[in-house]
Amino acid sequence: MPIMNRATRALLASLALQGPSLLGCTRGPVVNFDGSAHGLTVALPALYPETLEYDGKSDKFLLSSLRNGAIYEVDSSGNASLRVADPRLCSVLGIAIDATHGRLWAVNSDLGASIKPSAVGPKALAAVGIYELSSGKALDYVDLTPLAPAPHLLNGITVDAAGNAYVTDSFSPNIYKIDAEGRPSLFVHDERFVGVGVNLNGIVAHPDGFLLVIKKSDGGLFRIPLAQPAQTSPVAIDTQFVGGDGLTLVGKKNLVVIANRTPSVAANVAYALSSNDHWLSAKLDATEPLGDGYPTTAVLRNDTLYVVHSQLNELITLPKEKQAELRKQATIRAIARVSP
Repeated sequence: MPIMNRATRALLASLALQGPSLLGCTRGPVVNFDGSAHGLTVALPALYPETLEYDGKSDKFLLSSLRNGAIYEVDSSGNASLRVADPRLCSVLGIAIDATHGRLWAVNSDLGASIKPSAVGPKALAAVGIYELSSGKALDYVDLTPLAPAPHLLNGITVDAAGNAYVTDSFSPNIYKIDAEGRPSLFVHDERFVGVGVNLNGIVAHPDGFLLVIKKSDGGLFRIPLAQPAQTSPVAIDTQFVGGDGLTLVGKKNLVVIANRTPSVAANVAYALSSNDHWLSAKLDATEPLGDGYPTTAVLRNDTLYVVHSQLNELITLPKEKQAELRKQATIRAIARVSP
């Protein structure tokens, strides 16, 4: 059994006293991996997307391009066109849709692998663009570099119900907050986020008032209360998700972790987790091998879970003079069905 600290046990007991509405036996939607090969190839080559989103209003996938510094929309036939073209964007990693407020958020970083290098150079750029979801029109651009010293690799982003965004930094042990009015702040600084290579990565906002975030280097999963971020704690689970990249929340009690690789571990797998105690602890329900295409993130479209592959690691590791030769086409593949 995973060991819980005193604070975790106390919070669990408190939730239990509040009755079945918080700690009931109902599980909600269930992720069923089916090994499906159904999916599509993105017709435009060399995008090297990091994040996959789904815009239900237009019925199109959205892809962030690390190489082109832009956001593309992709239809059900694989045809791709620009949704966001902002000259300030270098490499777009995480993107997040806020359908309630009609916004599209985009993380802007520089790993030295973009056709649009930034003025400040690799590992120094740290900004977030905010766009109108329907048109891609720029609404705001927020520089996060004054909040913490470099190096930076802004990576994952999520938006809560109030329209506030939270951004992970893979090279600094920080999570930043940008409120709905565009005001930035340092939300969490925690030495447990320090590690070798790429650290904090995927992040999701749970509707019950906390964040879940994955640390890629060692596979740790953290729970961060929105109202009390100082109470950040590891999710108690007997599995480490080394290589963990994207997180997808399915209902309130199920989470999918997409893991690719680190210098020492090649996972390339999807993990389905569940929790019945508000993610103080969790258990691993199933795994699904994803091949060697370097999967990064997944998104739910109706009742189907899709994952994006693009061999992004090749782009990042190749010498600059060789990057222009890459013509890989990304694939968006169905990997699971979600049942009620």
